[in-house]
Amino acid sequence: MTGKLRFILGIHCHQPVGNFDYVFEHGYQVSYKPFLETLARFPGLKVSLHYSGPLLEWLSERHPEFFSLISGLLKKGQLEIIGGGYYEPILPVIPREDSLGQLRYMSRYLAKHFGVKVRGAWLTERIWEPGLPGLLAEAGLEFTTVDDFHFLAAGFDTEKLHGYYLSEDGGAMVKIFPISQRLRYLIPFHPLEEVIDYFRQKARTLPDHAAIVLADDGEKFGMWPGTHDWVYRQGWLERFFTALTESSDWLEPVFFNEVLDSTPSTGQVYLPCSSYFEMGGWSLPAEAGERLQKLKLELETEGRLETFTPFLRGSFWRNFLTKYPESGWMHKRMLDTSRRVHTALGEKAENSQRLPAALRRLWMAQCNCAYWHGIFGGLYLPHLRKAVYTCLIQAEKLIAKDGSGIPRIQGEESDIDLDGHPEVRLANEHLSLYIKPSRGGAVVELDDFASEFNLIDTLARRREAYHYQMAEGGEQGSDQRGHASIHERQFPEKLPQDVFVYDPYPRWMFREHFLERTPRDFQEASRGEPAELGDFADSSWNWRLLVRKGTRAACALNRSGQVRLPSGEYAAFRLGKRFSLAAGSRLIEASYRLENLEKQPLEFVFGISFNLTVLGPADPKVGLICEHGSAMSLAQGSILQACKELTVFNHRENVNLRLGFSLRTSCVVQYPVETVSQSESGIDRTYQATCLLPLWPVKLNPLSSKSLKLTLTLFSEKS
Repeated sequence: MTGKLRFILGIHCHQPVGNFDYVFEHGYQVSYKPFLETLARFPGLKVSLHYSGPLLEWLSERHPEFFSLISGLLKKGQLEIIGGGYYEPILPVIPREDSLGQLRYMSRYLAKHFGVKVRGAWLTERIWEPGLPGLLAEAGLEFTTVDDFHFLAAGFDTEKLHGYYLSEDGGAMVKIFPISQRLRYLIPFHPLEEVIDYFRQKARTLPDHAAIVLADDGEKFGMWPGTHDWVYRQGWLERFFTALTESSDWLEPVFFNEVLDSTPSTGQVYLPCSSYFEMGGWSLPAEAGERLQKLKLELETEGRLETFTPFLRGSFWRNFLTKYPESGWMHKRMLDTSRRVHTALGEKAENSQRLPAALRRLWMAQCNCAYWHGIFGGLYLPHLRKAVYTCLIQAEKLIAKDGSGIPRIQGEESDIDLDGHPEVRLANEHLSLYIKPSRGGAVVELDDFASEFNLIDTLARRREAYHYQMAEGGEQGSDQRGHASIHERQFPEKLPQDVFVYDPYPRWMFREHFLERTPRDFQEASRGEPAELGDFADSSWNWRLLVRKGTRAACALNRSGQVRLPSGEYAAFRLGKRFSLAAGSRLIEASYRLENLEKQPLEFVFGISFNLTVLGPADPKVGLICEHGSAMSLAQGSILQACKELTVFNHRENVNLRLGFSLRTSCVVQYPVETVSQSESGIDRTYQATCLLPLWPVKLNPLSSKSLKLTLTLFSEKS
């Protein structure tokens, strides 16, 4: 051994806003508590600890004794506390005033509860953008951590990385510690001998008293699949801590702060937009992500992967906002709500001794997990998306109570999602709906203020880069000794090809369809059959906003398009629709006019799709009733014959939706929308929405028209 090596062990623990209470409790029992209890038995060891705000709040309420355990370890000098964005946001993609506010609030919270002065920040998902030095410095923070892959992407040799590096933006400086990816994969998954051998190699090759870092998810110590048995029952963590203690003559556990205060920087660096290696692939569009996976496998087989890894960067986190339109819409709604909240609160947002309730709800809606998808469910988990929308609705209600008030009726246009095309919002004191003329004139969001619930919080079925692997199947785990990391797990179950059904556009409400016939069954409709004859469902519509002050707001839309004939030719057709909302009403009126512009008759089946979320379709508290029939489960599809009215009841959220039709339908096709995604435990098949597709056979004479009216009513159990 030629020198002494310093080792920083950083643990980041987080549970998202909206996660189930039993998940928090499970994490506490199998991971968070046993980790610190094990650490307490090794008084010579040191750990740098970061807990996110949602987890801290849950712990303080449900297990206040855990705060005492943390305080005791702090007094013994075994813990260093790290700050960050309080509700675990992706800092560069939320408004700067919110980023600063969350960073400063976390520092104040930790000082109040644990008496510590926070010097460093955990970066959510280690997502780095070049403007972060200025943000962190302005928030009073000195350092952060990123993966060594960030440095690799900047041209560094990761084998030579150690200590910390200086970076700046506009003259504001921050210190950056690189995290060892190799240690992330070794600990706690590989046998202890491999881990210690790696430390010995680093002690031989790095300068004396160099510092290397492992900063990673605390959940891997007990909460990830199979790790509680491996880490605690089989004693991996106990043996690891024992080995660190017995190696103290050459391997010294230290804090970030100790390295900062005793060692000059290793050098300067300017890092590109980046995260850890896997994130780059996850954020790519599916086709590109699949090509990247196959290229990586090819290079690995040829023994050239290490050489080319710096150039296999994929995309960066912001690409999720275009990869998933549902995420992009939710993100822009958050930005719009942030503007409204800060305008309403003014100086109170920053200067108040107590965090304003509306600002807290906004920050909660900025929790990152529901906005993206990688190896964990994330965006694919309906309860996480629900939490975001609920918090946004609550924030808007709170600022209205603070003085701005909810208008009796409102109609406004603005480019909410910043795609260059305006959206239309109709709202009164009970509900609001957002119409997107550029994408089929569809309703993309329907918020019920009483239940604080968005009824169109849906997710379309789309191709993912890993779907081809699910179709092929593979062996579980890896050929190494030890426990496979979630990044090394494969899909043991081979899924049939017909499982992978993809939607052509997001699943919203009030999309219009022209079909040559009625679907034979709900499975056929779920597959998007029979084929679409018109070009109306996702095209741009003309529109105008109509507001009668104080009483009614409406949006009138129309499109001159085409309908394909049995001969293969196209017939000119005009479709108009008008949404109307009155003050004080929970009823939305939708009026349609179908116009044949040809000098020949037209015959087709006309349908309007309604996609809505109910959370838990098999729950008896939710279901579907057609007129005076009995309740039906939403977990199974069906075809309902000849309806003039149907109701989707949701007693879980206490909001029900009644659809009424001026013309009796020939039928209503109903089916659940289920996605196929990966998670830490393997393959997830997740209910995302229920699709209702009322259908009418239409015969139009030359140059004639037909009218149709629908009503959509929201009501609670009491009403």
